[in-house]
Amino acid sequence: MTQERLRELLRERVAEERMPDWSTQAWQRARVVRRRRRLGVAAGVVAGTVAVSVGVAAVNSTPVSDPREPGMSDVQTSEPVAEPDATYRGTPVWWSPDQREERELAPIDSPFPAEIDLDASTPYVAGELDHAIAAFARGREVVLLGAEGQLRTVDVSSVEKFTKPNGYWYFPASEWMLSRDGDRLIFPQDDEDKVFSIPDATWSTVPKGTGLTKQRPPVPPFDASAAQQYGAAHNGAASWGMGVAGLPVRDSGEYLSGPEFLVAEADQMVMLAFMDRFSDGQDSRWKNCCPVAGWLDRDWVVYESRQSTPLLVAWRVGTGEFRLVSRILGQYDVASFA
Repeated sequence: MTQERLRELLRERVAEERMPDWSTQAWQRARVVRRRRRLGVAAGVVAGTVAVSVGVAAVNSTPVSDPREPGMSDVQTSEPVAEPDATYRGTPVWWSPDQREERELAPIDSPFPAEIDLDASTPYVAGELDHAIAAFARGREVVLLGAEGQLRTVDVSSVEKFTKPNGYWYFPASEWMLSRDGDRLIFPQDDEDKVFSIPDATWSTVPKGTGLTKQRPPVPPFDASAAQQYGAAHNGAASWGMGVAGLPVRDSGEYLSGPEFLVAEADQMVMLAFMDRFSDGQDSRWKNCCPVAGWLDRDWVVYESRQSTPLLVAWRVGTGEFRLVSRILGQYDVASFA
């Protein structure tokens, strides 16, 4: 599959209808104190603890009681520990590493292997996994990533193309296809939703529109109507495409203007602007380059960097700290994270 085709597939993904306006300050404040759902952790599954390097506190993979749950009297929120690189209409802005700099980042420990080699996957056998932490669609197959780094391929050729309300017809692999607890793959169909149960490798159906669960993205504290939100939202973090005029970049002579960006809720809304270095077209970020993949803990959000060699990159929200989570080897159309 060519790079251009992958870009086209990504463009198809963002043809989703716009979500309604959920913007209320009360909702935003409530989301700030909500416990971050940890990336790669399925609810109710004990996978041990993951020691995060560079001084990050260990991540408990069991969803135990958290002192930051809403309603607790000692709720604390993360505070930025560094000055922003810029501001945009009062919103603090940090600049990401560009696509080349991301490849050279120091690693961080996480539930993900340092390399995810999709070409090394083997056919899935029922019972091998009770859940997956990520799923990568490749044509009519989906590669599951298990909690211990297993890579298993599921044949999804029985899934039919799906007709959107706008009449567009496409194969319904999406950023939401892996359920939040990681035990199902869900594919919308014209008359129902088709569901693959990972533990027992069986197919079933549920009423149309009831299979996928989408979180509401945060509402940027500025006019972002010129840019379209894309990818899945994860606990108060989501990404937007290009188009916001005047959004500052590191160097207008080296980086594309009006960059794509991520908005995350800390003690206030903060923004990460994705730096896209000018290149000859062979080493640039792809359109809709950087969907949010989830959180390692309350401070570190992970985004998927779509480029010549896709990466998972962690940003310590409200700081200039970045780490490399994984390199993704092998072509794929779209990824989904539990």
